[in-house]
This record gives sequence, structure tokens and C-alpha cells, in this order.
Amino acid sequence: MHSSTLLLTLAVLLCATSIDGVQDNSGLAEMLKTIDQTCNNIHGILTHQRKIINIQVTKQAPVRVKVEMELTSQYSPTLKQRFSVEGMVCHHGFDRNAAQAACRSQKKNLQMFSNNYYWEPSPNDLHDKCYFEYNNDPLIVPCHFVLDNFNCTSDATSLNDCTHTPLFQHHCTTDMHVGIGCSGTYDETATTVTTTRAIQTSTATPTTDEQTVIDVLNRHNWTDIGAVIDVTGSMSSCYAHIDQWVALSQQGKFVKYFVFFNDGDDTLNENKIIGSTGGIYSVYTNEGITKVKEILNTAKRNGGGGDIPENDIEAIIYTLSTCPTCKNIIHIADNGATPRDMILLNQVTKPIKVLVCKLGANSFVNPKLLDIAYKTGGSLHTLNMDIETLQSLKVGDTIQVGDGTYRLTVNGFVRVA
Repeated sequence: MHSSTLLLTLAVLLCATSIDGVQDNSGLAEMLKTIDQTCNNIHGILTHQRKIINIQVTKQAPVRVKVEMELTSQYSPTLKQRFSVEGMVCHHGFDRNAAQAACRSQKKNLQMFSNNYYWEPSPNDLHDKCYFEYNNDPLIVPCHFVLDNFNCTSDATSLNDCTHTPLFQHHCTTDMHVGIGCSGTYDETATTVTTTRAIQTSTATPTTDEQTVIDVLNRHNWTDIGAVIDVTGSMSSCYAHIDQWVALSQQGKFVKYFVFFNDGDDTLNENKIIGSTGGIYSVYTNEGITKVKEILNTAKRNGGGGDIPENDIEAIIYTLSTCPTCKNIIHIADNGATPRDMILLNQVTKPIKVLVCKLGANSFVNPKLLDIAYKTGGSLHTLNMDIETLQSLKVGDTIQVGDGTYRLTVNGFVRVA
């Protein structure tokens, strides 16, 4: 099968011809609008037997793959022909295992993923097209997704190790993208498989604090996030992968705005005033990773926290006032530090999603963090738990959170066991 023959066959579907044989440009335009529905037909007209021989990840956010196909002629079984098609992956079945496999195929570790990744191409962006290539002859058509319904095991090292739909067969709309963030170096020999996830035991293994934030973000499809982050003391492990958050955010609608607080820029403890303690720094993600890290380092350098209580609520209120378009407010909180300004909580006007950091083994969740989630209509999240039904509790009810049992009183939660 010659290159020109295959390309001519594909081109037939892309050209509309009038009855008298003259090309009809209006017909072509109309067909281009609906060509995504005929991608399966393009594949079907290749009457040769065909199989997928390789799937290569070409873009992380949104995930885009190049699928290499091998054709075998029924008239000459020993003659093999190849072509490739590149397009998007649909989110059905694309879970953490699939995301890990995609990163491992690039010799990297998975840091985070979203299976409902928000993305809009620019007017000049061709990444919502399918790219056909045969003998270095390219053809571009508006064809969104090429693969769907991935099913990968936790030890898969590439998408080739997974099952999926045949090429072009999917039931997806144009908003069903997936996004991944990969970094570091994947060491295949250092991977141990558990019932829930594949854990890298190399020097790049995430700490519990790192994994907590990564897993919580992976489990949810939050967008337009305002991230309020305690940067005092030993909290650095809780935002160690901030570069990945920024990378994903610049290509979609992940973290929109960062607020870093240090409890007063080393103000003497006796001079800290509730509501105006200060030491709060902010930056929009679209200003770039260099600017984000500059502001983060300034916040860390200017204050270490001093006494244990901190100005969490002041920082949350600041976030709400300076980023009214932030839809989801996450509070990466130090479990060992009780906010000194809980009295300001009635000024918080949006639900707060509290991510509990520095929660050691055999320790209990700080009940004041439960109060923040409950009283704002929000939720509380740990490495293994998402507590999103606090508002259903009545005074006197108890709830199990990790190893602790908490009772809701008129003043908030107290641990009773």
C-alpha cells in the first residue's frame, strides 16, 4: 500500500465534491464540522488487518498520545505497513493506575492527576485535532479523542500494559480530558505494589505530608482554587510539589491563587493583634513558577511563626477579599497549631476545604480544624479520609475521624475518645 494511496483514501472523507465533479468548498466546510463523528470511519476504511504496537505520551496536560499502528495486507501477510495517529485520551477509566503508567513511560513519577481536567484550546491551538502520519506524510483533521476506557494495574509501566477501547471508539464529549503531572526519576526496581497504590521506595519517595496533599488533590476535581498555606516552621513538606501545581494550573484551571502566611513577620508574640497580625503574601499562578517561588521564599524568610497559635483565619479572610473569583478555597493547615483567631470565623463567607498536614502516626486531628470545616460549610481531608458530610451533624452527635471520636457541642467539636 503506497503512501499516496492511503492519504488519498483519507482525503476522500475530507473533500466534498459536487455532482459535476467540481470541489464544493461549502461542502468541505460542513464536513469538517462533523469529521469527529467519522473518525471511526477513517479507521474502518483501512481494510488491512491492524493492531496497536505502541502508545506514546506526547503531552501531560491534557493527556495526548501518539498511537502507532501496524497494517497487514490479506494479500501479502509478510508485508507490514505502519501509520500513526495522535490525539487526546478520554477520562473514562483513566484512574491513578493509568496516570502512573503514563508517567512511568516517561521515566518519571506521578505527582498528581485530574480525570476531569479543564482545558480550552486557543484559536491557534491544534491540540484538539488528530494527526495522521504515514511515511512522514502528515494529515490533520478535527478529531478529538483516540482512546478511551483504560484499565491499568498498579504495576503498569506504560499505557501499552493497559487495556482500552479500539482506536477512535469512545463515548466522550469535548470536556472529558485528563491531566497529569510527572516529575523526578522513576526507578522500576524500587517499586513495591500494595492493594491501593504503587509506592516508590527510592530517595524520591514522597513524605506522608507530601502524599497527603497530592492524594487529596488527586481525589477531587477542584478548579479555580485559592490555596491558603501555612509556611511557618516545618510545614515545607506540605507544599513541596508546588512547582507541579503551578505547571498543571498554567495549562488549565487548577490552583489559581496562592496565599502564604507566616503569622506576623516575626512580630513579637505580645504585639500580635487578632485580625491584623500580618505576614500574609499572595501571588497568582499565571505570574509563573519563578514569581510564585519568590513570594513563597519571601514569606518563609520574613517570619517563622514565633508562638504556636497562628493567624489562619486572617489569611483565609484575606484570600476571600483579594480573590473573589476563586471558587474553591483550600486551607493547608498545621495540625499541631491551633488558630489564635477562631473568633473571626463568622467572617468567612465560603466553604473551606481543610487539608490536615503534620498529622503524625497515632495522633489525632485538631478539633479546631474540624470547626473551621463545619462552621464554614466546608470539608476536612487527610491522607486517607474525605469528611464531607459535617453539616448533617446535630449538637450531641459524634463522628469518627481517624483514630479519634469527636462530639459536636454548641461551641464546636471536642474529642471524647
